[in-house]
Amino acid sequence: MMLISLLKVNNAQWCGAGSYWTIDANTSTQICVPCPTGTYQPNYGQSSCYTCPAGAYCIFGSAYFTPCPSGTYQPVTGAQSIDACQNCSAGSYAQNTGQSSCSVCPNGYYCPAGISNAIPCPIGTYQPFVGATSIDACLNCSVGTYTQNTGQVTCSICPTGFYCTAGSLYPTPCPAQTYQPIPGSVTVNACLSCPNGTYTTTSGQSNCFVCPNGYYCQGIINVSQACPTGTYQSTVRTVSIQSCLNCPAGTYNSYNGQSICSICPIGYYCPSGSNSSQPCPIGTYQPYTGAISSQSCLKCPDGTYNFMTGQSSCTPCASGYYCPPGSNSIKPCPSGTYQPIIRATSSVSCLKCPNGTYSSNLGASSYTICPVGYYCPSGASNSIPCPSGTYQPIPRSISALACLKCPNGTLNSDIGKSSCDICPVGFYCPAGSSSKQSCPSGTYQSIEGSSSAEVCLKCPSGTYSSNPGQANCRTCPPGFYCGSGASAPQACSAGTYQPIPGSFSINACLPCPNGTYNSNTGQSFCPTCPSGSYCPDTSGNSIPCPSGTHQPYTGRFTAQDCLVCPAGTYSQLPGQSLCSSCPGGSYCPAGSNNPLVCPVNTYQTTVGAVSAQSCLTCPFNNVAPNIGSTSCYDCSNYNWYYYGYCSNVANFTSQCSPGMYKTIDPTNSSQVCLNCTAGTYNPRFDQSSCIICSAGSYCEVGSINAQPCPSGTYQPITGALSAQSCLSCPAGTYNPNNGQSTCVDCPSGYYCPSGSSNMLPCPAGTYQPIVGKSSFQSCLKCPNGTYNQNAGQTNCSKCSTGYYCPAGSNNMLPCPSGTYQPVAGKSSFETCLQCPAGTYSPSSGQSSCLVCSSGYYCTTASSSMQACPTGTYQTYTGSTSVQACLQCPAGTYSPTPGQTSCTVCPNGAYCLAGASSVQSCPTGTYQPIPQRTSSDACLACSNNANNPILGQPTCAR
Repeated sequence: MMLISLLKVNNAQWCGAGSYWTIDANTSTQICVPCPTGTYQPNYGQSSCYTCPAGAYCIFGSAYFTPCPSGTYQPVTGAQSIDACQNCSAGSYAQNTGQSSCSVCPNGYYCPAGISNAIPCPIGTYQPFVGATSIDACLNCSVGTYTQNTGQVTCSICPTGFYCTAGSLYPTPCPAQTYQPIPGSVTVNACLSCPNGTYTTTSGQSNCFVCPNGYYCQGIINVSQACPTGTYQSTVRTVSIQSCLNCPAGTYNSYNGQSICSICPIGYYCPSGSNSSQPCPIGTYQPYTGAISSQSCLKCPDGTYNFMTGQSSCTPCASGYYCPPGSNSIKPCPSGTYQPIIRATSSVSCLKCPNGTYSSNLGASSYTICPVGYYCPSGASNSIPCPSGTYQPIPRSISALACLKCPNGTLNSDIGKSSCDICPVGFYCPAGSSSKQSCPSGTYQSIEGSSSAEVCLKCPSGTYSSNPGQANCRTCPPGFYCGSGASAPQACSAGTYQPIPGSFSINACLPCPNGTYNSNTGQSFCPTCPSGSYCPDTSGNSIPCPSGTHQPYTGRFTAQDCLVCPAGTYSQLPGQSLCSSCPGGSYCPAGSNNPLVCPVNTYQTTVGAVSAQSCLTCPFNNVAPNIGSTSCYDCSNYNWYYYGYCSNVANFTSQCSPGMYKTIDPTNSSQVCLNCTAGTYNPRFDQSSCIICSAGSYCEVGSINAQPCPSGTYQPITGALSAQSCLSCPAGTYNPNNGQSTCVDCPSGYYCPSGSSNMLPCPAGTYQPIVGKSSFQSCLKCPNGTYNQNAGQTNCSKCSTGYYCPAGSNNMLPCPSGTYQPVAGKSSFETCLQCPAGTYSPSSGQSSCLVCSSGYYCTTASSSMQACPTGTYQTYTGSTSVQACLQCPAGTYSPTPGQTSCTVCPNGAYCLAGASSVQSCPTGTYQPIPQRTSSDACLACSNNANNPILGQPTCAR
């Protein structure tokens, strides 16, 4: 009994696939009911189910129908189970599922009951009917037929060349060298042997091939046999090698299987049965085809040769060679001979080269004329060169006597020359020279073609020649001087310079100016003196400022330029540009070369202290046991403090302070401290003596340090007692530093009054040549024609050309434009000369005037050129007035000033004399020719022409 599941729903869409909805009669509600057997429903919310189609079945509640399997069918709708699917009957099949009927089994196949695919009959069988039910319906192919594939309806007839037994899967081919001409043959006995004179190369043939000419065919062999080389065979269907005939004499055959033989070519011979042509040997020829033996090869005639085999003719012997009978190569005439004809037969034909000729190669057909520079005796195989130092200007010379010695002033370094080379400048060449002779160093020689050493001239003063063989001497460079005949420049010594090339004596070496120096020889200028140093006139080296001074500038030249280190600074080493700050624990009076240390039991905390008063005494119960202390330390932790010392042991020995010394009082033999006497000093505690004051300083009573004498003074003795011992520097000397024992001489270019701490320079425009001068009156005015731009000079410079210098000049004064001044050292404006007419000077300070250009003129004292006006021209330079400007000739014009020529008047216009522009022909006229001179050249246009535009060369039509 089937149980039906009913589902109460509120919405028809809730009924799933395989069910449908309906109304319950009892409750009037919508319920879902499963599809009954034989129906199905694939969708949701349906009110009925579909009937199951034929070829399928539907069980209870089916969402989809189920197809019957392949090999079955189901012919009705509404089937309810798989039991409704029936097997296909024998003789039919169903390849796909869900079939309502089965297909009839096709011919070539058989179908047992319930199969899904028809089964093909095997190869070698056939089946001609539909609906076959078993393999027994597949029939074997009869004899003479075959099937190559399964599922065949009929069998194929066996083709010609083959035979087919009963049930053949494939045709069997008749063997090679047989044939079978009939289709449907059933046994191998149907395969027939090929008749004599025919052949087959492969199995399965329906006929045999006729044996071609050049071949023979035996019945048992399945290929045609080629007649061998050297034979031929001209007919078809031959059956044995005896058919192959030897090639007749005069023919040959180099290939197998030929029907004819080839004619023997010229140059060759061919005996009977030849498989190749035989070449005639070298030295022979053969001019005909069909030759049969080597006797046909003929010897090359006299005067010919053959170097190759198989030739039909011989080559005539070339000129320069000879050929005996039967030659296989040409024989060259030897060098030194020639042979001008062809077909020569022996060496007698080789002729000796005549005098003045040569032949350097074998096999020459002619001789070569002996060239210039060489000579050639009779039979020469090469031209012989004339030796170096000689020349030979004539071709065809025959002996060494033709080689001439090179004349004086010439040379020849090579052999075989037709002329000699001119001896070059710097050298001389006697007659017959093969090399040039050098003029020695220190000399020159500027003329080509010189022949003796007398032409080598000494180098003039101011020049030199360091190498032999020079055409001229080199100008002596700046920094050097060169006397007459110099082979090398002589260097100016250190401390001097020489700025001008071409100097010739040591007097040209100038001392280095103040503020410069030169440590090297041969210099053209002196470098500026570096900071920290000074450089007096003629310095070879810069002089370092002494310790205790500094010099911050370059170019300083006196010791007065070395500045005393200011108080609070010092300079320990010479040559300093700056002074160092005095360190703590010390003090530095002005001019210090070392810091002076504060004594023991004093201290000094800052840098830059200037005097001993800066050294402070340590407070009570504090000590500074070392000199140069920057602080004191407390004695509270010690048992005893006594006279600046800390100790754990009582010590009541007195300690002498700096500026004092200890000695024994003779009255009571006790130790006492006495002040240092004047002229001495003491910087330390507890000393038994004082130090003598050095020269350059003084020491008053009780001095701790020596006091340096100030700059501008000196002190020459030791032990000086007071400042009154410092003496003013005498007039003509100076002293830039503190603490000096002597003063320095005032240098030239400067003056030094009494007590000078620095030297005073003579002003620009003056000079001072003497050391030790003391007043301004020593500074002399620069003489007329000289000047001085700088202060402190020992001499004045010469005024340059183009300038003038009155006495006392500190600069050169230029001559104005329009003037010139050609001589150096002039002193007044009157020496400035006006530029002559035809010249001009466009700027001041000129030593010469410029020539006036063509197209311009220059009057006297011109500072610029004046252009010739328009309508004129001027072709020459140096014109002096406007009268030199020529009027343009008629037929020309000049539109711009300053022209050197006039422009030709164009066609369509005319130009009067002196024209600055062209005159155009009026409208209605034309003018076809250039360079016309008047309006008469303008021609009227004809009646049938017009010209509306000015200046036309033709009329418009």
